[in-house]
Amino acid sequence: MILSTAKGFVGIDERKRLSEGFTHATSMLNLRVTDSGSLEKRGNIESFAVFDSDIDGIWHGEIAKQEFIAIAEGNRLWRVDVSDGKRALIGDIGTGVCLMFKFNGLLYIKTDTTYQKYDGLNLQTVSGYVPTVAISCSADGSGEIFEQINLISDKRRQLFSGDGVSTKYSLAEKAIGGISYVLLDGILYGGRYTVDNENGAVVFESPIPKGLNNLEIVYRKDISESDRARIMGCRRAMLFGGNSDGRVFLYGNDDYPNYRFHSELASGIPSAEYFPINAFTVIGNSRINCIVQQYDRQLIFTRDTAYYSYCELKSDSLGNTVSSFPVFSLNSEKGCLIETDGCVINNTPVTLCIDGLNLWESTSVVNEKNARCISMPICDTVATLTPAEAENAYLADNQKTNELYFIVNGINHIYNYGNGSFYRFDGFGGSRYTVGNGILYFANGCELYRFGQSDNKSCDCFWQSPFINRASVGRSDCVMLSADIYVGGVSKLSISLQKDGGDEIIREFVFGANDIGYKRINFRPSLKRAMPYRITVRMTGGEIALHGLSIKTKDRKRSERNGIL
Repeated sequence: MILSTAKGFVGIDERKRLSEGFTHATSMLNLRVTDSGSLEKRGNIESFAVFDSDIDGIWHGEIAKQEFIAIAEGNRLWRVDVSDGKRALIGDIGTGVCLMFKFNGLLYIKTDTTYQKYDGLNLQTVSGYVPTVAISCSADGSGEIFEQINLISDKRRQLFSGDGVSTKYSLAEKAIGGISYVLLDGILYGGRYTVDNENGAVVFESPIPKGLNNLEIVYRKDISESDRARIMGCRRAMLFGGNSDGRVFLYGNDDYPNYRFHSELASGIPSAEYFPINAFTVIGNSRINCIVQQYDRQLIFTRDTAYYSYCELKSDSLGNTVSSFPVFSLNSEKGCLIETDGCVINNTPVTLCIDGLNLWESTSVVNEKNARCISMPICDTVATLTPAEAENAYLADNQKTNELYFIVNGINHIYNYGNGSFYRFDGFGGSRYTVGNGILYFANGCELYRFGQSDNKSCDCFWQSPFINRASVGRSDCVMLSADIYVGGVSKLSISLQKDGGDEIIREFVFGANDIGYKRINFRPSLKRAMPYRITVRMTGGEIALHGLSIKTKDRKRSERNGIL
């Protein structure tokens, strides 16, 4: 008799179709590999909230010390309570794909036509930072260029040094839209003045007293629709700034696919409301699919190319210290097939490349990184992905469970980077996803679902070994199969053995409400000349966990009469 055991399952490995052992599976569904090597059923997916129309955007996080889910649906923004799924209307937003991100304690919401912010109580339209375009200006408008115009604001600020004589002060631009206000020595100007919009000038009734930058004029000048669309057309955002997340980087604009836009400091303060007209970088010739931060570096990916960037401090012509973000080539063969916000596990970026999921690890060479494929155990799955399927996949890190989610075609292919195993769950069809506090929220049409909260494990599960063959012995009869399990209530376990090309021999075990606890079940298949054979385990109903399998085989002796096995 030979006893073969499997105690310590390692998940899916599609490469091993014929093996002497059976700790791995060639196929497996809705079973999680625990850190102790057991197989346990996953929890169920729950419907969490239903809306009137399709969900256009989803965000999870904390604003004003309150955790919630923000949902963009139609032209409305909703707040969903994470404890019970109850929703409350925040306000109206524009229609179209919705981008949401948190910056400086506020939730920013951008659609194709609107840009708003939410502080936990009120939803407000972002008016945008008003840049000071010139300082120390004379009455004729000449002075020092200071800040660039803001692509999301039609206002500019100009500082003049009064000369005590002049009454006419010319602005930096003509054909203005009007004057918003005038300050003299920091106080709203109370005297009379007229405005020449066509020539961009303000004529005061009395001369402006002498002073250094004592006259401030804020005027309006329309931003062209094409310039504003540079920012409003972006679909992705990430925060970066070297050692601090002091800038918002935007990308994913269909009209500017290889452009990376970024915000700038507003009066020395990090802001998501100041996007200077020249604060962009053109990167390569292909669409930017992903930008992700690793330590003080920014990794930028197109479909088949990788770049890196960092924050570099420079001095401008006025002697001011400014930040720039130069871009350098990193890898000319691999990038990211998915257009995504980026994914990092254990401070290591992950992308989907042509050969599968890759970790971008540092090498001994400064600024150089190696892309290491980690998805070989699901190589068959990756190899059959179409370009469209790859582009519409989703990557996310669940730090609470040490799981990397790779969702495509409604299947969640999971890499457990805590124990190195792969497994997969079904039922994740959707187009919008977010992960927070160990829970995956996703939208499918007008319905919001969550996964990771439910203790109900009534989903159907499946595990199948490779074909088992021990090359060192002759043909064997399988005389006993045993399984060590935990039963949590009403459920059914099905175990089968099947020879290559033969019929399945199946045995079912049914458990009632009182059958709770650890059990060993035995199955006598009497499978003659078994090798090669495979084992299939199916679980339905309530909770069942599989802790180990063992097979007892008996070698067949050589026949003395005809000399065959």
